[in-house]
Parts: sequence; structure tokens; C-alpha cells
Amino acid sequence: MSLPHAYPGARPTSRPRAQWVDTAKGISILLVVLLHTSLWLRQADMDRIPAFSTLNTAFEDLRMPLFFAMSGLFAAKWLAAGWGDFLRTKASLLVWVFLLWQIPVIAYRIIGGHLLPGMVHTDLGTQLETWAWSPLRANAELWFLWALVLFLLAGRLLQKVPTGWVVGSAAALSVMWSGLVWPGATGLEGGELRHLVGTGLYEAPAYFLFFIAAARGSSRVCDGVARVPQTVWAAVAVGWLVTFAWFGAFEDQRDQPGVVFLCQVCGVIGGSALTVSLQRIRPAARALAFLGRHTLEVYLSHTTIVVALASVLYLTGSPLLAVPWAAWTVVAVALAAIALGLLLGRAARGTWLLEPPAVLRRWPGSLRQAFESPASPATSASSHSPATSAASPHSPVSPVDTGSPSPRTTTARR
Repeated sequence: MSLPHAYPGARPTSRPRAQWVDTAKGISILLVVLLHTSLWLRQADMDRIPAFSTLNTAFEDLRMPLFFAMSGLFAAKWLAAGWGDFLRTKASLLVWVFLLWQIPVIAYRIIGGHLLPGMVHTDLGTQLETWAWSPLRANAELWFLWALVLFLLAGRLLQKVPTGWVVGSAAALSVMWSGLVWPGATGLEGGELRHLVGTGLYEAPAYFLFFIAAARGSSRVCDGVARVPQTVWAAVAVGWLVTFAWFGAFEDQRDQPGVVFLCQVCGVIGGSALTVSLQRIRPAARALAFLGRHTLEVYLSHTTIVVALASVLYLTGSPLLAVPWAAWTVVAVALAAIALGLLLGRAARGTWLLEPPAVLRRWPGSLRQAFESPASPATSASSHSPATSAASPHSPVSPVDTGSPSPRTTTARR
């Protein structure tokens, strides 16, 4: 996830963002919201919709792998930035919103547990204990932020390791985790293992490959996408859809080691091809790209909004929870959650709801010397000259950096 906006101390870039990357992020967050909406409306005793269950399972190979891959493209600069810049901006933001936005999660789980028949009844003490353990055992829908912090830290610590070793090891971990560790390889619930280690640790190892491969090859990926004609990407997208349908016909084979991994790799490639091809349909591409530029606001708020709307529908005995309206209700509630999340993000811009307090942005500066080697006297003297100050070794991120990929050409050929 990219920074929702620049706050004092952040360093955005003047390089343009690649719209196809934002489009891919928009598709990913849309699928995430639809998944959570369908699951939470089921807790409100909504009639089961087999089509949504099938689609949610089918898009599992696209939804999170693509989300992590696109986040990796945007994270490339944070792997090279100084520790002080990284801790003061990106890390402090992700940790802050991860901890802060669990407050509404606690609220909706307690209230929903009393109001909705399908939710587990819980109390404040249990939820506070869960919150206290969340830095080590991430749960609920915010686990993505937890995983993103770990991936960024791992990427930085592995900077000196050759890319082939890093990507190869991450691929082996993904194959093992998705094919041997995940119960049934593709289950949405995860059973006892998810309950034991938390959602974050249960999910994250299978997705590190997509994040680190994209981050390590950010410039090559964006430049390569720009050089390939859109007709080729359209053909790849069609091929992916055919393969996607073929694997769907062999669902019973997905518990074999390596099958889920292969499906996820195809999902990232096919999903990327689809988003590049969508650039020809400008209204759809722009709408999804706009959503992709505001994923953080939507991701943080959508589940609370969905549970609130589900509670209203259930308590009023709305017929919209029954067939034939149920499917349309899922879509309507998901779109409402996205719209309200965007409005909330606009209203909260520049506040502590979406950025850490100033004190959290200042304290990592004192650790800068602990992580970065001090400059030699010659370097220190030259770094103050007008000719070299813009290229200071302690300023790896441009003063106008927004967290976008850094390709030489960032838009797909049209």
C-alpha cells in the first residue's frame, strides 16, 4: 500500500505513477471488499449464494498475490532508503494504523457478536487481549499491514543477498506453505493452525515471494510492461482466463504440492495482463486506478462499515438478505463500504486517523546513526556543497517521492 498522502517528513517523488499498477491495486481491494462483504452478510443470516462462494474461492489465486506484488512494486524505494527515513515514514505509518484501527475492529466484533446470529459472542477483555498480542499474532482483516511491515523489514535485511537466492528461497517457502502447511491448501478458514498462530502468520509466508520479486525487479517489470504492445497483454489475459477456468475444473487437484503456487503465479501474471489491457477502457481503468491510489483508507474502514450495514439489514428484517435480492445486496453493500471509506479518507486526511503523530515520526531519527554508517570527513564536507547535496548518500529517496515505482517509462503502451 502506498502512502495515502504526503505528511510533513515524507519524501514523495516527481516520477509519475504507473496507472496499470494502481488499476491492479484497485481490482485487488475490490475483490477483498467483496469477499469480506459476502462473509459478513452471511453472519447476518443472509441466504447462501453459491455463485459468490465459488467466485471468492476462484479469485483466491488473484486477490492477495496480486495485492502483494503491486505493493512490492511501490515498496522498492523503501528497501533502499535510509533506516531513519524508512522508520520515520513508512514503518511508523503502517504500525500506527495497524494498532489504531483495531479499535473499530474490537467495537464491531463486540457489538456484532451481540446483534448478528452468525458472529461469535465475545467480550471486551478477550478483544483487548487479542489486540495486545497483535504485534506478534496478527488477526482479523488488518493482517495485511502486519505482513507488509515484516516483508519490508525482511527485504531491507536481505538487500546484500543476491536476488536469485532471495527469490528462489521465497518461491520454495511459498510452495511448501501453500501446498503442505495450509490445511487443504486453499481453505478460507484454516482450521486450528490459523487459530493457533493468527491470520498473519498463517497467510504471509505464501505471499512473500510476490512482494520481494516485484520489489527486487520493480524497474524491469515496469519497463518491460511498457515495451510490450497491449495486444500481447490482451492475449495473455485471455490465455489466463482459459487457464483459470481449466484449473477450476480440477479443483480436487489443488491440494497437491505446487498446484496452488502455480495458480497464484498465473494469477499475478494474468491479473497484471488484465489490468494493462483494461487501460484501453479508460473510464474503467481510471475508476479502478483511483481506487488503487486510496487502498489504505478503504482497507482500514470497509469491514466496520460492512458489519454496521449488515446489522441494520438484519435488525430491520430486510428482505434484501433473502433470494433473489441477496446477490445484489452483496454488491450494493460492498460498493457502499468503498464509497464511505473513500469519503472517510478524504475527511480524515491530515489527521492522526491516517498518519502517525509527530512524536512517532521524530523518534526514529535518533536511531539513524545506529543503522547507517557515518560519512567520512571528505564525504561530509562534500555533502554540504550545492553540487552534491541533492545526491547525498544519506538521502536515497528523492525529496519529491510518493512511493510509486521508479521505472524509466511507467505507462503501458497504448
